[in-house]
Amino acid sequence: MPSFGDIQKEIQGERQPDTPYDIIRRKYLRKLSEKTKRNTILYYSGWLQKPSKSVAPLMPIDDNDKNGFMSVVQGLDVSKGLDIILHTPGGDIAATESLIDYLN
Repeated sequence: MPSFGDIQKEIQGERQPDTPYDIIRRKYLRKLSEKTKRNTILYYSGWLQKPSKSVAPLMPIDDNDKNGFMSVVQGLDVSKGLDIILHTPGGDIAATESLIDYLN
């Protein structure tokens, strides 16, 4: 059974090639994961970008982020452990605790 993220990728058809930023970001995340021997997730919001009318100006962590985490961790080797790098303007403490509980 595919995750929600898998379905989104299929729908989008991977039309856009990776940007140079994505290529470099993945390179260093891979190096970190190889060094620690753990799964690595980088989670960030666009809070440093110029806000637009269609995007919330800060994008803090909230209850809606759980679906994204559920999609990302599907299929990870749980015996390896997990490193999470967060780059957000903060957010709801209860929502963050809920993410941690889910990941445990």
